[in-house]
Amino acid sequence: MDAGHQTDAAAMSTATAEVLARLDAHARAIATDAAAGVADGRSRRRSRHPAGESRRAAVHPSDDGDRKDYPAGAAHGEGSLATLVACFGLTPFERDLLVLCAAMELGPTAAARCAAASGREFPTFSLALAALAEPHWSALTPDAPLRRYRLVEVADDGVLTTARLRIDERVLHFLLGVPQIEPQVQGLVARTAAPGRLPESQARLAGELAEAVSADGVAALSGGDPQTRREVVVTAARAAGFGTFALSAADLPTEPADRVALARLWEREAVLLPAALLVEVSDPAKAPAAEAFVAMLGVPVVLSSQDPLPAPTTQRVHLVVAPLDQAEQRGLWRDALDGRGGDADVAALVAQFSLPGHVIRAAGALAREVGGDLRAAAWRAGLAHARIALDELGRRVASRAGWDDLVVPERQRGILHEIVAHVRQRATVYQDWGFEDVLRRGLGVTALFAGGSGTGKTLAAEVVAGELGLDLFVIDLSQVVSKYIGETEKNLRRVFDAAERGGAVLLFDEADALFGKRSEVKDSHDRYANLEVSYLLMRMESYRGLAILTTNQKKSLDQAFLRRLRFVVDFPFPNQAERAEIWRRVIPPRAPVDGVEVERLAQLTVAGGSIRNIALSAAFLAADEGTELRMRHLLAAAHTEYVKFERSVTPTEVAGWV
Repeated sequence: MDAGHQTDAAAMSTATAEVLARLDAHARAIATDAAAGVADGRSRRRSRHPAGESRRAAVHPSDDGDRKDYPAGAAHGEGSLATLVACFGLTPFERDLLVLCAAMELGPTAAARCAAASGREFPTFSLALAALAEPHWSALTPDAPLRRYRLVEVADDGVLTTARLRIDERVLHFLLGVPQIEPQVQGLVARTAAPGRLPESQARLAGELAEAVSADGVAALSGGDPQTRREVVVTAARAAGFGTFALSAADLPTEPADRVALARLWEREAVLLPAALLVEVSDPAKAPAAEAFVAMLGVPVVLSSQDPLPAPTTQRVHLVVAPLDQAEQRGLWRDALDGRGGDADVAALVAQFSLPGHVIRAAGALAREVGGDLRAAAWRAGLAHARIALDELGRRVASRAGWDDLVVPERQRGILHEIVAHVRQRATVYQDWGFEDVLRRGLGVTALFAGGSGTGKTLAAEVVAGELGLDLFVIDLSQVVSKYIGETEKNLRRVFDAAERGGAVLLFDEADALFGKRSEVKDSHDRYANLEVSYLLMRMESYRGLAILTTNQKKSLDQAFLRRLRFVVDFPFPNQAERAEIWRRVIPPRAPVDGVEVERLAQLTVAGGSIRNIALSAAFLAADEGTELRMRHLLAAAHTEYVKFERSVTPTEVAGWV
């Protein structure tokens, strides 16, 4: 048994001996009165207490319904009993009553001594009022500490004065110096581990939060991602002398009475541990329940959320986790790569990714484990971590196509290469050369890909993403746009916030769902439509990656919007020579062919997307027949493709095919 446990055991042994001695004295007095036949024995027994210390009905001063500041707890060297008395502000009578209940669990003779003193083999309030010093009725009121914090439980099997009293098991373990947590909160709260060394800006924030929690007890933290906020809170709580437990607002009871019960239980736990509580609000709909729960607590608590929560009726400190600056990210990457990454490698990683510290540490660990080209491994690890948030918001397209797969005029190809250069060299131009200080705004790389269906817009985006070594996420704007005011902006913000980590290539498909000639405001719908477009363009311009819009109807877009885009790439309908080149590239060299003439196939007036569909369908027809791919298979597939557009294949297009 360690010194702390020995101190706790000794303190409890002394306290229980004193309380049981009072019971013995009371039992002897009863026996003396009975033997002497004194009719007014009760009055004489009361006279044993000094004047003014008899049963008084004064209201306990511990709780007037307002928030209280609880001390962090006494050191174990003073004994757990002293800690509990100090933290909950127990009166001497309440302390002795609690010890009497503990004696029933610890002393084999306690039941018999209770029976001798009261006729019942267990502690009761009437026994305590009669036998213990400085009694007061308010000790067992519902809002007094013994019952408010469930230090003592009253059996629901009789009147208050004669009901069985029992110490709570969690409190008994605490008094004996046995570390434990209340079983009823174990499934709701989780202990949070201490993080490693925080970046300087977050360490300063943790210091501010520690002061706020120590002074006011309640603070709010927003910004960053949940894990980063958790690391800041744990560091702050540790600096303030607390452990940290986390609770999800989604797990809070729905019934107010159940929330009150949980609040009382946690207040007791916070005092006994001692610990701060981190309430994490991931769903804004759960914010009211979280606020109501926090309002009942008088112990250190931090509300964590992505966005600031509505201001409550009471004042509290609100702090924000800011993104890490590039110097901090470089330091984190160097540490994560264990010093094995060169300055150029680290600079490239910082230029591309904007990851939280815990993600950088995880990516670096994964890169070291994989080995080989450390920069390539770290890049892949960064992509893997960054894409987690986007996978549920968009469709990720694996970038397998290269420049040779893209058939577009040289002018368009040149613009695409220019887009790649803007993304790849943005760190050099903006930071190293100082253009960021001069321009300040519109630093994001934005592009509009305009052209008919199947002309290669998505393929071009895939080629650009592959050249940059980035993920391509296709976001369907028709699914993002909402008829409810404010919802479209909220959906767009989620997309861009998630994409910021890895600077993914964002392809907003069907821009016509949002863009259009709406600069002339005729009604409220037009005004909000303009706001939505402006918000999208603003986020695109500030986005650190590449954001691409696609449209089939460039003429319907307002010129004021087009001027805010850095690149506009027109994808024209392919001419016959370009169609022939697409046909050559779309049929694999390994495919068995017989008599397939590319120049005749190019007579079909269809775009690249349809060419790919026809070639694939014809290949399945040939494979099903067990023969080589022939022109008749391609003719049958062409008829099927034309049906989709409610067109018919003309004799001119298929002249000489069969």
